[in-house]
Amino acid sequence: MKHPTVATALRCCAGVAAVCLSVAVSAKEDALAKALGDELKRTMAELRLDDAERPYFVAYRVTETASANASASMGGVVNQWRSHIRRLQVEMRVGSRALDNTNFFSGRLAFGVQSASLPLGDDYQELRRRIWLATDRAYKSALDDLAGKKAALQNKTKVEEVADFSEQSPYQMVEEIADLALDAERVAATARDLSALFKNQQHIFQSTVRVAATQTTVTYRNSEGSSFVRGDPRVQVHVLANTQAEDGTELGDFVAVQGRSWTQLPSQDEIAKRTNGMIAALADLRTAPALDRYTGPVLFEGQAAAELVAQVLAPRLVALRSPVADNPMFEQALAQMRNPFLDKLGARVLARSLSVVDDPTATAEDGTPLAGSYAVDDDSVPAKRTPLVSNGILKTLLTSRNPVPDLPTSSGNRRGETALPSNLFLSAKDGLDDDELRALLLELAGERDAEYGIVVRRISSPRMGGAGMFSVAAAMGQGPKVQPLTLAYKLFADGREELIGKALLPTFDEGQFKDVVAASAKRTFYATTVSPIGGPFASAFAAGAGGGSLTTIAAPSLLFEDVTVRRPPGNIPRPPVAPHPLSRTVR
Repeated sequence: MKHPTVATALRCCAGVAAVCLSVAVSAKEDALAKALGDELKRTMAELRLDDAERPYFVAYRVTETASANASASMGGVVNQWRSHIRRLQVEMRVGSRALDNTNFFSGRLAFGVQSASLPLGDDYQELRRRIWLATDRAYKSALDDLAGKKAALQNKTKVEEVADFSEQSPYQMVEEIADLALDAERVAATARDLSALFKNQQHIFQSTVRVAATQTTVTYRNSEGSSFVRGDPRVQVHVLANTQAEDGTELGDFVAVQGRSWTQLPSQDEIAKRTNGMIAALADLRTAPALDRYTGPVLFEGQAAAELVAQVLAPRLVALRSPVADNPMFEQALAQMRNPFLDKLGARVLARSLSVVDDPTATAEDGTPLAGSYAVDDDSVPAKRTPLVSNGILKTLLTSRNPVPDLPTSSGNRRGETALPSNLFLSAKDGLDDDELRALLLELAGERDAEYGIVVRRISSPRMGGAGMFSVAAAMGQGPKVQPLTLAYKLFADGREELIGKALLPTFDEGQFKDVVAASAKRTFYATTVSPIGGPFASAFAAGAGGGSLTTIAAPSLLFEDVTVRRPPGNIPRPPVAPHPLSRTVR
C-alpha cells in the first residue's frame, strides 16, 4: 500500500495558464516516516533533563497542506494565492497517566502540544533536526507545566480521581489518498463567475466570494506503536453579502457549500441559483417590518434547524474537561464554562421522540455524501458509531483520550485539540410532513389567541463574515448563543407568509430541546464546523486547530412551543449619506 510523500508536483495543464497542484505518491518508508520513527525511538530512550522525569508518552502529528485559494467581488478576482505548508505537532506527556502535565491552566491552556514548521523536502537529516528541536521545546515546556500543576494541587483536596490520559490499544492504518487536483484556474473562475451575479445589484453594499480547494495529509506516530496516514481533502465555496435596511439596520446573508471533493458540491448552476435567491431575499429584507417581541410556537425548517443544532446542541455533546488552574479567579471562570451535559448522563436532554447518533464511519446517507467521515481520529483511535441520545435520554458524550468523570475512554472523536462531532444524525420517531408541521404550528398559535406562528428558514453562522470571535464570546458567557435569524416569516391561518426584519433568539439554550413538540420525517444535510462550548476557551482553540474540521448535521425540521423572538437591541447605524454609485440618480 502506498501513501503521500512530502513532495508535491507542480504541473502546467497543457499549456494553459492554470497551475495544478497534485500530491505525489511514493514508497511506504519515505524520508518523513523514517525521520519521525527514528526520532521517536531516540526520544523515548534518551530524552531526560538532569533528574527530571522522562516522558511516558510522545506523539508526532505532521499535517501537510497544499491549497489553491481565490476571492472575488463584482466579477473580478481580488486575491488569488496558492500555499503549501507542513506543520509538526509534538504531544509530550511527562508524569504518569494518573497525573501529567496536561489539563492545566496558568494564563495559557496546557494541552501538552508544541507546534513547529517542517521543510517540504525529503532531506532526512534536516527533518530529524527540526523534529529534535521541537521535541526539546515540548519536553521543557511539559516539565514546567507539570511542576506548576503539582504546585497548584498542593493547596487542594482532590475530590474526583480522574486520570489525565486513557489507555488505548495500538492501531495502525495507511489510507489510500485520493488525488484532489488543486486547479487554481478553476478555483479563481468559480469565485469570479459567482461574484459577477452581484453586478448592478444596487441594494447590495458589499459582496465577496471565497473559494478554496485544499489537500491535507496527516502523518501520525506515537510511542505506544500507533500510526496512521490519513487524507483530509476539502473544497469550500462561501458567498457573503451585506446591506442595510431603509432604517439603517445592518443585514447580511451567505451561501456556503463545502465537501471533501468537487463532486460532493452542488453544481455551479445550483450555487448560482442559491446566490440569486439570497440577493432577492436581502432586497425584501430591506423593507421588511421589524418584530418587537414574540413568544410562542416557532418552526425551524431546513438550514435553520441544522444551524440551530450546530450552534446550540452539538457543542454540548462534547465532553470537555475543566483543567486545574493555579489562580482562584481562573478556576472560578473555568467552572462557569463547564458543559452542563456532563451532569446529565442518564437524564432527559431532548424531547422523548428524538435520538442522536454520531457516526464518522458513514460516508453517505440517502445518496447524500457526508463531509464528516474519517477512518481514524487524531489520537489514532479507530472511528466508530456512537449513540449519544436515545429517546431523549443522554447516554454518553463524545470524547478523546482526555478522560472526564464517568467517561474514561475515547469515543474516537479527537479532531485537533478536542473531541468534535463528525456526522451527527438527529432523528425523530413518528416524524410529520411539512404540511402537518405547519398545521400544528398554527394550532398551537391559535391556543394562545395569536394571529400567527413563526417559521424560521435561515439562521446566520458564526463562521461566516467576521463573526469568528462570536464563538469565543459565547464560550465565555457573553452575548447570545444563537446567531441572528436571516429569514423568518409570520405564518397566518390562511397560509399567507409575511417576512420579518432582522431578529434574534435572545434566550434560546440547549434546555429548550426538551420541549420540541414535533419534528419532520425528512432531514436536511448540512456541512459545517462545530466549536465546542463549555470548555476553557475551547472555541478559541478549536477555531485554530480542529474547529475547522467538517461536520455534517442531519437534522429534521423542529417545532418548539415556547420560543422568544425579538428585534436586536441597541441603536441602529445610519444608512449611507450618498446613494449607491450604481444608482440612476448618480451622474
